[in-house]
Amino acid sequence: MGVLPMTLQIRSYAKFVTPHKISARLVDPDEGIKEATDIWEFCPVKEWYAAGVYWNLMPTHYFQREDGFLCHYVIPQYNVHGNYFVGNQPTQPFLTSPADCADDSYPFQHFFYHGSIGFYSLYGEVKGTYCPRRGIAYVLVGGLGTFDINGPPLASDGGGFGYRRSYWYASTVATWIMVRCWILRRSYVACIRFASTSDGTCIYMGLQDAMVFVQESMRLSAHGANNYQRLGLAYLLVEGLMGDLFLLTTQEGMLGRLQCISLGYNLAGIMSMLFEMIETMHWLSETNRCFLRRVLFNHETVLVGELICAAAMQYFVSTLNRSSLKEWRPAAEEASYYVMSLAGHGIIVVGCVLVIIISRVAGAVGFVRWKFGSLAPLTASCCVDTVLGVRSKLIVLGGYAWENGNLYYKVSTLRAFGLLKVVEEDAKEFIAIHKLHWVAIPKEDLVVIGELSGSRVVPCEERPSGGILSFFGRMLGGNVGATGNPQRISVVPHGAWVSS
Repeated sequence: MGVLPMTLQIRSYAKFVTPHKISARLVDPDEGIKEATDIWEFCPVKEWYAAGVYWNLMPTHYFQREDGFLCHYVIPQYNVHGNYFVGNQPTQPFLTSPADCADDSYPFQHFFYHGSIGFYSLYGEVKGTYCPRRGIAYVLVGGLGTFDINGPPLASDGGGFGYRRSYWYASTVATWIMVRCWILRRSYVACIRFASTSDGTCIYMGLQDAMVFVQESMRLSAHGANNYQRLGLAYLLVEGLMGDLFLLTTQEGMLGRLQCISLGYNLAGIMSMLFEMIETMHWLSETNRCFLRRVLFNHETVLVGELICAAAMQYFVSTLNRSSLKEWRPAAEEASYYVMSLAGHGIIVVGCVLVIIISRVAGAVGFVRWKFGSLAPLTASCCVDTVLGVRSKLIVLGGYAWENGNLYYKVSTLRAFGLLKVVEEDAKEFIAIHKLHWVAIPKEDLVVIGELSGSRVVPCEERPSGGILSFFGRMLGGNVGATGNPQRISVVPHGAWVSS
């Protein structure tokens, strides 16, 4: 949880941040004559195939050479620009070429820059062979890198002979990696502290509950974050998403599938961050907010949509690249390649988001129907959900108890979310949670967020906790406007300790 996507990001960062140098034969010649006459005759490559995906090409001009042609091309829907060289002497076919290209293959090499959201582009250089019989170049990606270029300068770039690097990418992604490293550290400390607390009471958590606690402690935004901070995190997630989309063209086999999972993970993070922003702006009623959280952000269906995306991504992107999107060059030259790339990437993102949403909604509906025999729990109010608000990252559908038309949090679910009972000197009972901060990890991080009235919880002003702490021995919940019945639910033995 979180470690694999971060490992993939560190691995890709190490490759992209390294300065790169374009092969000399792919750079526009200083004394060359730029031509565009009969361009499809001299620049015949219509697609290139790598990592299971077909990518369309649109040549713009070319330079003649003794051993072949150097062609400049664009992929208009993604703001991709580069040069490719195709030789005029037959050669052995590349290892991914089909059998009918065995006696009809020519040398092929090219570099390209893929414009990102920020002012930099991702670089790739590939080698392979071109098969005239199919009009496709079969290649394998070699060199990777980044360069501080985008917009009109990228569209007219013909390469260069020196080493190139991107300071924008290096600083932005380094910041994001440090943020994620700190989140993992914060999660580790939170887990160690909560585990030591559980050891002192001889109460233990099951594997699923422990996973929920870990996921909650790995939330990206701190408790009490504002929307400007969430927007900054969303931008960092988008930058990570652009890297994932680019790496779809470079990762073969299992690594490509894992990269698709990383893409889905970043997409889910963006969805969660945007939903948090909507929640804090109070655009939704409490009923609608809880319903959307239960169907879109629940523990039971997490990663299902991401895995479906990983399985179907290559076919999906290839289908898009062979659609009318490849004819977007006139529109891109009219508006800008940058603007059209937002639309092109947006189509991929929207497709993935739809898969994630549909899979989560279908999974949530099916699970709730199977578990409770009714869909009413999806829309029922629960005072614990109201008190938690945006402090929770995921909903655990299986952690609810549905009794007499009321929705309750099970005792084990309260522990999974790190919720504790506080009894103060005046004998009043409160519900408390460990507050997650941006940077600091204070020892005194327990805050009161609600007041207990039997099985019901009422929100209260957040403040430091003081008094006797213990795990809950009864379920909590019920309608937001109802009165809890302290005699209705039996109490099980539990330990207690005094907060310092």
